[in-house]
Amino acid sequence: MFRLAVCSRARLSTSISARAPIRCYATEPAAATINSRLKSDLKTAMKAKERARLQVIKSVLSDILYAEKNAASSASFSRDSDADVATVIQRAIKQRRDSIEKYTAGGREDLAQAEAQEIEVLSGYLPEQLSADQIEARVKQVIQELGVSGIKAMGAVMKAVDISAAQAPKSKVAEAVKRLLSA
Repeated sequence: MFRLAVCSRARLSTSISARAPIRCYATEPAAATINSRLKSDLKTAMKAKERARLQVIKSVLSDILYAEKNAASSASFSRDSDADVATVIQRAIKQRRDSIEKYTAGGREDLAQAEAQEIEVLSGYLPEQLSADQIEARVKQVIQELGVSGIKAMGAVMKAVDISAAQAPKSKVAEAVKRLLSA
């Protein structure tokens, strides 16, 4: 994950220097993807012996691998795509929020607190999320550009809205579209 900047021919001797391979050296790191950050943080957590953090990172990396190998999404999923990985992380956060509700209903505050800490770890890997107002503003703009109204136009509006899964869950975008089209 490094940007190549300095390249030169290897100078072994004059007779073979023309056939010698070009050697490129990394000068500065390229922008890291979420997946590469997870892998480097996995190593860091192992060295620091942070069991809770390590467990969460391993779980997410396992979910990413499962999504990559899943037959239904194998054609479209890429572990190098931040949007795809963010979708997996958002799904993991949603599962943990559901667990928190069940644990608090069952009177297990200690387990609910552990799940909340896991959500905090996972949220650190997501890009900055759009607020409900920002989502609504973008959806209003698309509806005005398309000049549509009524719930039947929901599909066209969802296709035209340029909010990636990394910026906001599709469920929140769909909820905003429904609300604005039915109003």
